Amino acid sequence: MTCRARAFWSSGSWTNTGFLGQRAWPRDSIGTLWAEFPDLLRKTIRKGNRFLAGGVQLAPAMMSGRLHISLLSLLLLALGAWPRVSAQEWSCIQVQNDGTVDLGWSVTAPGATTMSVTPMLPPPDWTSLPATDVDLAANPTGTNFTLLATTQEFCFTLQATDGTAPLSGLSDTLCSIYLELEPGLVPGTVDLAWNSPFHFNPPAGFSGIYAVEQLLPDGSWTEVASAPWLMGNSNTTFPVTQCDGMVTYRVTLTEDGPFGIPGCTHQSNEASILVSDELDPPPPQIVAIDVDSISGLAEVSWEPSNAPDVAGYIIYVCSGSVETVLATIEDPNVLNWTNPFSAASNTIEYYNVAAFDSCYVGGVPDPGAANPACVPSCYLDVDWTQCTDRADLQWSPVYQWPAGVERYEVWASELTQDGIESGPFLLGEVDGALTYFEHIGANIGSLYRYRVVAHAEGESWTQSSNVQEVLFTYPRGPEWMRWTEVSIVTDSVAVLRAEVDASSSEPHTYELWRNEPYDDDYEFVTSTWSLGGPIQMLDSTIEGGLGQYRYYLKVVNACGDSVLGTPVAESVYLTGTVLEGRLANALSWTAFEGWDAPRSRHVLLRGVQFGSPLEEVEDFGPFNLSYDDELEDQVDSPGEFCYRVRAEQVDSGWASMSNEVCLTLPPVVWIPNALVYNGFNNTWKPSIAFADVTEYRVDVFSRWGDLIWTTENPEAAWDGTKDGALLPEAFYPYTLRIQDGAGRVVARRGHVQVVRRP
Repeated sequence: MTCRARAFWSSGSWTNTGFLGQRAWPRDSIGTLWAEFPDLLRKTIRKGNRFLAGGVQLAPAMMSGRLHISLLSLLLLALGAWPRVSAQEWSCIQVQNDGTVDLGWSVTAPGATTMSVTPMLPPPDWTSLPATDVDLAANPTGTNFTLLATTQEFCFTLQATDGTAPLSGLSDTLCSIYLELEPGLVPGTVDLAWNSPFHFNPPAGFSGIYAVEQLLPDGSWTEVASAPWLMGNSNTTFPVTQCDGMVTYRVTLTEDGPFGIPGCTHQSNEASILVSDELDPPPPQIVAIDVDSISGLAEVSWEPSNAPDVAGYIIYVCSGSVETVLATIEDPNVLNWTNPFSAASNTIEYYNVAAFDSCYVGGVPDPGAANPACVPSCYLDVDWTQCTDRADLQWSPVYQWPAGVERYEVWASELTQDGIESGPFLLGEVDGALTYFEHIGANIGSLYRYRVVAHAEGESWTQSSNVQEVLFTYPRGPEWMRWTEVSIVTDSVAVLRAEVDASSSEPHTYELWRNEPYDDDYEFVTSTWSLGGPIQMLDSTIEGGLGQYRYYLKVVNACGDSVLGTPVAESVYLTGTVLEGRLANALSWTAFEGWDAPRSRHVLLRGVQFGSPLEEVEDFGPFNLSYDDELEDQVDSPGEFCYRVRAEQVDSGWASMSNEVCLTLPPVVWIPNALVYNGFNNTWKPSIAFADVTEYRVDVFSRWGDLIWTTENPEAAWDGTKDGALLPEAFYPYTLRIQDGAGRVVARRGHVQVVRRP
C-alpha cells in the first residue's frame, strides 16, 4: 500500500503529491544497486533500459528488491562493447470490470515471437511474481492478465524475445491505477486517492489528462472532473450527489498524442462506497431584489448554487428576524421569482433564498441554510422643493454583493405638458458609498419618473429601485377675480366679498390690502386660503365715519408670487347735516367704484329713532350723490333719523352699503299766545315735535304770581278757568319745561291771553 498525502478537490481540480517515507524516488527495476553504478551506467538504466547491450538480459529477480547482475556484463555494458538494442515500448494498462488487467504494447524488435511479462507487487515491496510468456502471434498488441487488480496495484515490465533469448531491452515499469475510496472528513463527501501508472520517470515529454468518472444507474459512465497529469499520487474529494446507497468511481489517464489526437487511455479499477447525502447545498448568492418599473413588484434573482446536486430553491420574505416561505421552485434552472403580492414600490422589502437537493424528507424539499442576512430591495424617495426646478433623491443602500457597490446610476424619463415623452436617460452617476443625488434643471410643467440602478463591484450584477414620479408644477393662479360687495356694516367693521375663478387646482392665498382716508399708502389687512369661488373677508379695524376706504385683493401662490389682483374698490361714504329751519336732513355720498359693470342706482334707507330697522325711502340714478330729506311728516317722531345708501348693480345682483349716518333734530315747541273762549281754540296747550318727552311741566300764574293751573301731562290742555270758574280776560304768565329721551331740556316762558266771546 502506498503512503498517500491527502488533498481536497474543489471545482474539478486536485493536488498530486509524491511518495513519502524513506524509499528512494529514482529506484527503477535495479533496486538498491542504483547508487553504486558509475554515472554512465546510471544514466543508461534511468532511461528505463531502453538501450541495453545485445545478448545481455537484465531480468530483475525482484527478490527483496535486489537485482543480481554479473560484474562482467556491467563492465561490458559500461564500456559499450556490446551492440545496443531498444527497450520494449508500452501502450496502455487498463483494469477491467472483473478485476483483470489489459496490457497493451507495440512490438518493435524484429523476429520477436514472445512477450515476456513480469508482474510485481507495488512499492515499497517490489516483489517479483513469476513471469509469463505471451505468444505474439495470437496477441500482437496486448493481453489480458488475470491478476485481481481491484484490491491492489500491480506493476509490470515487458521484454520481447524469440522464445529463447531477449530481442529488446526491458520496458519501463508500468503500474495499474489503483483507486481507493474513503468517507471524507467533511460529512457528505468522499475522498478519492490513486497512484500514477509511472512510479519512475515517465516517458520523455509525457503529458495527459486525468478524468474521474462516476457510474450511472443505467450502467454508463459520466465524467465528473478532470485535471492535467502531474508526477506522483493524486487525491481529491467529491461531495455526495445522491441521497444514499452505493456510489462507484473510476479514474482514467488519457495520454496526449501528436497533432492533438488523444493517445491511449489508462484505466483504474472500479471502486464503490456506501454513502448518504449529509451535505446541504450552500445558499446561492442573491444578485438583486429588482422592483419592476411598471407593476412595482419585487423580483428576486440569484446565482445558481455551486452544489452539483441542487434540485431547486426556496424563497423567503423577511420581517424582523422571522423568515416566511413564499415560494418553492423545483427547477434548478429557474434563477428568479416575482412576488405577486409585493409592495416594493412603496416600502423596503427583505428576501432570502435557500437551495435544496433531490433528497426530499417526507416528500417535501429539505433546504439547506439560507444566506446569513436577508437582502433588501432598494427604495427610492424623492423630495421636490416646490416652486423650483430641483428634486432631492435618496435611496436605501444595496449591500448583498461581496465586493460592494461600484456605482449607482440615476435614470429619468420626462413627460412634458404637451404630452411629449422622452427617456429614460442617464441623469448622473454616484459613487457606491453614497445614496443621494440632486437633480437640478427640471422643466417646469413636466412629469419626471426617477429610478436608481446599482452596479456591483467586479461583477455584471445590477439592482433597480422602485420608480418615483414628480410633477414639477408652478402653481397656476385663477383666471379672473371680481368684487361683489364692499359694505361698511358697523363703525368698525367692513364686509368684503368677491367671486374667484374656481378652476385652479391648488389653493392660493388671498391678501386684502386697504387704503385709509387721507392716507396715500396701502397696508395689509388680512388673508385667507381658497381654491376659488365666493370669498368673504372682514376688516374689523376701520373707522366707518372717518371717510371713504379703498381696498384691493391680491392672489399669492405657494411660491410667494403675486399672480392676480382686483381693481381698487371704493366704499360708499355717506355724510349728513341737519337743516333745522326746514325740518330736513341734507345727505351726500360718494359713488361706489370697483365692479366690472357700472352701478345701476343708489337707494336711500332711513330708520326713525335710533336702532330701528332701516327702510327704503327713495332711489336715485347712478350719478345722483345727494338728497335733502324733508321731515314735516315725522314731527311726531323722536327726531332721531339714521341713514345708509346702497349702491346696486341690478343685473348682477351686486350691492354695497355705505356707512350709517344718524342725525337728530332738536325738539321743536309751538306755544299758542291766546285762548279764545267760545272761539276757535277754546283750550290752550303747547305742541312739541321731534322730541321723545320723558319729563314735562307747564305752570300758569296770575298776574300776582299765584299758580292758577299746572300739569305734567303733555296731552293736557288749559281751558282758561281756575277751579272751574272762568277767569277774566287778561294776560297770564306761564312756564314750560320739557326733557326728551336724549336728555335735552327745553324751557320756555311767556304770557297767554285769555279772550272771552259772548
